[in-house]
Amino acid sequence: MNFKINFQKAKRNYMVLTFDDEREKDGKIEEYERTICVGMPRKRVFTALMDIQEVVNKRDEAESKREKNEADRETIDELYELTAEILSNNLKGEKITVDWVDDQFTIEEIKEFLTQYAKFTKGEASNPN
Repeated sequence: MNFKINFQKAKRNYMVLTFDDEREKDGKIEEYERTICVGMPRKRVFTALMDIQEVVNKRDEAESKREKNEADRETIDELYELTAEILSNNLKGEKITVDWVDDQFTIEEIKEFLTQYAKFTKGEASNPN
C-alpha cells in the first residue's frame, strides 16, 4: 500500500507583521506599509535560539563588569540577528537584514516580538481574523 503526501497543498500558518517603512520610487523616498508573513521556524532558527541561551549563560558566568558588559553586547547582537533570521523565513522569500531590524525595532520590541513568535509557534497566538 502506497501513501502519498502532497506538501504543495499542506496548510501553512503565517504570522502577519506590518511595519511603517520607506522605499525609493522614481528617485524619491516614500513611506509605505510593509507586510511580512513569517512562517513557522526551521531548524536554523531553533539552532539560533539555542545559541542565544549559550550567550545568556556566558553573561551569568561573567565575573568582571567588563565581561558582563561584553556579554550584554553579544546578547543584544544575537537577538537582532535572530530576529532578522526569523523575519527572513517569510512568504515572499525576502532577506531581512540586521540593519533593517535595527531601524525598525527597539530592544523592548524585539523582546515582545520573540514572545509573540513563541506563542505563534505553539499555536497560542490569537487570530484576529
